[in-house]
Amino acid sequence: MTTDLGLLTKAAEKWDKAAKDFESVQKVYDSQVRNISTDGSWTGVASTSAFATSKLTYGQYTAAAKEARAIASLLRDAHGQFTELRGKLQHEVAQAVEAGMKVSDDGTARFDFEKASKALADAARHDPDLHTTESHWTQSIGNLVQAFDDADQGVKLALTDATTSSDIFNDGVNGFNSKAEGDIEKVEGRRQAELARLTHWDDKQLAEMQRLERDNKNSAEFSQTFLAELGPDKTIDYANRLRGLSSGDKKQDYEQLQSGLATNIAAATRDPKTPFYDKWREGLREAGVKNYGSKADPYYGYQSFVSLMEHHDRYGKQFLHDLGNDIIDTEKKHKDIWTQWRRHPGIASDPLDHLMGIMGKDPATATSFLDPGQDGKNDHLKYLLKDRAWPKIALNANGALLSQDDPAARIGLGAALEAAATGEMPGTKHTLGGHTEAEARVMHDTLRTLNEDGKGDKLPANLRAPLGNMLTDYTSDTHEILSRTNEDYKKLGEEGGVWKDGSSVRMAVHKDDLVRIMRGVADDPKAYASMYNAERQYAADTLVRVPFNGNPDNRAAVIEAASSAYGFYDGVSSDVVFDKRDKAIQWARDVSHAVTGSSGAALNFVPAKMGDEETPKGIKVGLDIANRITDFAMYEWTKEQISEASQAAGEQNRAAFNHGQRQVDSLIVEWGAKNDHQTTDGLVRHLVGSGQERHDSARNEAFIALDREK
Repeated sequence: MTTDLGLLTKAAEKWDKAAKDFESVQKVYDSQVRNISTDGSWTGVASTSAFATSKLTYGQYTAAAKEARAIASLLRDAHGQFTELRGKLQHEVAQAVEAGMKVSDDGTARFDFEKASKALADAARHDPDLHTTESHWTQSIGNLVQAFDDADQGVKLALTDATTSSDIFNDGVNGFNSKAEGDIEKVEGRRQAELARLTHWDDKQLAEMQRLERDNKNSAEFSQTFLAELGPDKTIDYANRLRGLSSGDKKQDYEQLQSGLATNIAAATRDPKTPFYDKWREGLREAGVKNYGSKADPYYGYQSFVSLMEHHDRYGKQFLHDLGNDIIDTEKKHKDIWTQWRRHPGIASDPLDHLMGIMGKDPATATSFLDPGQDGKNDHLKYLLKDRAWPKIALNANGALLSQDDPAARIGLGAALEAAATGEMPGTKHTLGGHTEAEARVMHDTLRTLNEDGKGDKLPANLRAPLGNMLTDYTSDTHEILSRTNEDYKKLGEEGGVWKDGSSVRMAVHKDDLVRIMRGVADDPKAYASMYNAERQYAADTLVRVPFNGNPDNRAAVIEAASSAYGFYDGVSSDVVFDKRDKAIQWARDVSHAVTGSSGAALNFVPAKMGDEETPKGIKVGLDIANRITDFAMYEWTKEQISEASQAAGEQNRAAFNHGQRQVDSLIVEWGAKNDHQTTDGLVRHLVGSGQERHDSARNEAFIALDREK
């Protein structure tokens, strides 16, 4: 905290002057000494010996200047690092003092009772969390002290490296270093590569490797130097050894090094325009198909490499795109390369699916990778959903070679699809709607492609939950599709499309495509409940946005739209009962539990309008009312489902299932009550049941779409 760091730059200036002095003396030496053995006036054995000696001495002047300038550069680099770190340390100490702490010379923070008021001091004495607060500040300050020490060790390493030459003369003395490096991060990168090549590490070496990673987190210079020195092949070999050692007492140490290595890859590949990038990618293509296992039990470079990448979650978009393309090219050339012959703990059997999972943590990257584009030329989505032969698990059954689907297949794809279509992290709560055209294209083509063969109701298990979340996010679109009243959606739904509607982006598919996908999602009760709950709240929202006592045509339109949407949901849920039969009771209970468990959490939809103008305050008010009028239990719905299941889900019961319409009627009653109309009022009684016909026809259309007779 008190060292005069300015002395480092003053020393650097003197080293720069030393370099110039060496160069000046070199010129004198060249003209006054070396010239005698090179001008031809001196011949013989002594001349020959003098020529060799003077050439060596002349080179040492060059090396001395190089070394001096490297030291000057390192000292300036050190000054910059130390100044920045001390500034952070000073700021943290000041923050601790402002929070009432007193910081000792060794960085320990304790509550400053002397400066605190009597009331505050008394409160602190009785605060059970005081020790935790003190420890927080002590740890925070300690982390910065550690960072300072790590940087100091890096400077020491670089200065030692710069002043050590590999040139040893006949008298056993080292010369000046003609290859001295003036960049601390590059020196540390070379040192890390040197350590990584070792077959095993003692405690001191492990500590140094961890220090190098801590000190150079996210440094492109360190990472590129380190990885370039190793190359992709040795990098994968290093990762394999770290993974194999991640057990026992040193487990945490090796896991930290794995995370550090993954961070190095992210930092080194963030800029695709560097010379390092193309060379690394070329080497990775070769190492990616190398077998690091045995002939009988192979595993390949890409599998290990992507597994390593999962220890970090922020990679450059271009690198993820390029890596994805390279893996796709590889599996197209090498059929069945990712077949899982034996489980290798910690290694991704399907590197492409795991890479999709990594992309799922970066929605913008996932969207750009999967977006078909306006011209439809990007076929990544089509390849993954339809064309790809997903890797199998090989089995030896009494000498016969069999194969089965991998139960983990498409987990990564599901995450990437959800991120790409919604623009949000998978599984997170977010405002529904408000998509970009690229996101909507991913959603549109996903629905169309999955039902291209009319089998959208038979979704792969690991895509059900992500599709449910995606459809929930697009409730404002699915409601319009299922309402069958919006002419834009009806027109574009026949062909499917994405279009801009003012500041909003809309997405339409054919209702049959949507219904079949909904049915596929419904095999996951929780995912189906998410969609159903969103529709309940969105339908209520469409009602409250229309004046109850206003234009009767507008009022009728929103009631019929809600009835139609609920009709399709009833058709889907009834079809589940028909298929599951004995398990339908539990399915109904699971859906009901999921809906009621989330009903207290209001869903917000964007964009939304009140009349012709965007009105954020009106939107909030409308949603508040909508959330209140949907605050009723799922008891009746569950009872209806159980009743159907109990009666063997016969065709007659399926056709009579109309709980969705009663949900709409309940909304109407609550809507009327909020507008001072009681249940017995003539208008409310007239409106109740007014959407029954729309509901029944929608339910029957759902049966037809699902290949059922009504």
